[in-house]
Amino acid sequence: ARSPDPAAMAPRAPRARAAEQHKASSDAPKAVNWLTTLRAIWKLGVPFFSDPEARLKAWGLLIINISVVLAEVALIFQLSVDSKHFTNALAHRDEDKFWGMVWHLLFHIMLLPPTFFLGRLVAGTLALEWRRHLTYKVFGKYISDDQAYYRLKMEDLSIDNPDQRIAQDVSEFTATAVFLITHFTRDVSTVATSSWAIFRMSNRLGLFLVGFSLVHTLIMLKGFASPLMRVQRRVLGLEADLRFILIRLREHAESIAFFRGAHVEKLRSEAKFVKVVHAEYKKLCILAGFDSFSSGVKHTLDFASYLILAPMYFATTVSFGEMHQAHALFHQNLKSMLDFTSHLDKISGLGAQSLRVIELWDALDRYAGVDAEQDAGSSPHKSQGDGNVNDSSTDAGTDAGSNMDVELGGSARKYDEVRGGDTRSEERVCLMELAGTATESLAVRDMSLFPPHGEVPLLQGLSFCMRWTDSVLLTGPSGAGKSTLLRAIAGFAMKGSGSIWRARLEHCFFLPQSPYLYEGSLRENVLYPSSVGEAALSSDCKAGGIGNEEQALRIREVFDNLGIGYLIERHGLDEDVDFDKMLSGGEKQRLNFARVLMRSDLRFVFLDEATSALDEANEDNAYSLLKASICCFMSVGHRPNLRRFHTHQLCLEKTGTGGCRGSMITL
Repeated sequence: ARSPDPAAMAPRAPRARAAEQHKASSDAPKAVNWLTTLRAIWKLGVPFFSDPEARLKAWGLLIINISVVLAEVALIFQLSVDSKHFTNALAHRDEDKFWGMVWHLLFHIMLLPPTFFLGRLVAGTLALEWRRHLTYKVFGKYISDDQAYYRLKMEDLSIDNPDQRIAQDVSEFTATAVFLITHFTRDVSTVATSSWAIFRMSNRLGLFLVGFSLVHTLIMLKGFASPLMRVQRRVLGLEADLRFILIRLREHAESIAFFRGAHVEKLRSEAKFVKVVHAEYKKLCILAGFDSFSSGVKHTLDFASYLILAPMYFATTVSFGEMHQAHALFHQNLKSMLDFTSHLDKISGLGAQSLRVIELWDALDRYAGVDAEQDAGSSPHKSQGDGNVNDSSTDAGTDAGSNMDVELGGSARKYDEVRGGDTRSEERVCLMELAGTATESLAVRDMSLFPPHGEVPLLQGLSFCMRWTDSVLLTGPSGAGKSTLLRAIAGFAMKGSGSIWRARLEHCFFLPQSPYLYEGSLRENVLYPSSVGEAALSSDCKAGGIGNEEQALRIREVFDNLGIGYLIERHGLDEDVDFDKMLSGGEKQRLNFARVLMRSDLRFVFLDEATSALDEANEDNAYSLLKASICCFMSVGHRPNLRRFHTHQLCLEKTGTGGCRGSMITL
């Protein structure tokens, strides 16, 4: 096997630049123009109508919706024609024509309810299917192997409440978009048919109607829509923040009760609610001004058609029925022309919702772009070899600065970050996966780590190597970067420099201090995430030809060994229970250990204070079972009894210039 050029492997020095804090506040959303809003609406609308898997359904529903709307408009126009003949028959005392028009009116009126029902049903279906498609798209970007859900939390502070944006803003966007599409189609078709009839009666009336509507629309958009959209975005952000505070209160109710912190939480909730009310008052003032202006215009123009047509009626140029029809058409046409601005709150809501969703969408696309660049840029870091990491030292680790001759047999990933379309990138740890034949499970070379939003290093020049029989206890003062080191080894995008080689991710397992418990059965939890929903066979059981009974026996054995077999007696293996609320901290951590013990394909396990809630006897028992099952693992811990379960200790010590350096000792 050949070794790579040492110069090529030398880590680059961290690039110094000012720390950028992305603290976009929901209290003061940045101003946007109409082009940005239209771009957001377009970007969210196009995928549903262009995706090969969804476009047939999307266009079909849209065409049916538009057809039903046109049928409604045609029926309403026909009713105005019938009303003209009906009124003329009354004026001329033509009884036969009167009763004939009554039957015409009844027939067309009876057609309206099923038409309206079908229109509402199709519009609602279009909105729901659009939401389904858009939500699945966001799910695919947000809950993915790219770990975007984690990166947003750790690296991008500008995206507040992504859960609210996905669950609520997407729903309201699609519902409002379909509502406005339906109304716009109805308004355009109504204006077209009514204007044709009005211009036939009086050009003066038609020109007056068109001119006034255009001026009114411009005033509404400029004077009310823009400020209302800004306030609406602020309201949405503040409402989401208030919900988040209340959710945290519910999730941490026990701790807050022990601390007797109710008064603090109440003050915090009230302070946020005051901002919500203040923003709502601003919105209320804008809407009140809009309603008063619209109402004044509407009542002023109620008799405009009579005033314009009265001279023609007195000159017997038009009949009374035609004048009545002209008034109805004028009123209907004016309503349609002003309908776009009458739904100003929905238009502003659509703009605000689309901007909030597209901010999340663009952030997720940036992370997807980062991974694409990593994949494209990995080839320069690959070299042919057997996947071994040859250390000049015979120990499991070396102090920082030791030489390590490395041969790469895995695929390298280079963590470059591009923010907001900016082409500059910052230093990222280079992570590579070792070949399956490698005798090492982990190697770190000249690695320095920085916090996501800081320039003071947490770790400096760290180098060590772990062979497949080594177990390392990671110790150091609080804030030394122990958890950060585990995150970097796990493959989370961490700012820094240097290189990491580790076993393939599918052969690694991570035990955090606070275990995540799936809302399901014990079987689903212990096999998570390989078996969720159906409690199907795990990959290990499938490979060994073990059935559900054998699997259940294995789970019982593991639980009994960990001292939590009573959980199966209480809840069974397949009963859905919210174990996150049911179990104590120690029970959760032992259930977390059971996940490791159920796996037979693991080469490396990371434990981040995974036994902090256990007493010493249960901790010793858990580590004894772990050591018997897994040869290579790294633990973060502070208790002295953990030393006997590890072969080496990696000590992190703070330096005078900031950050920590590590040294490896044999236990």
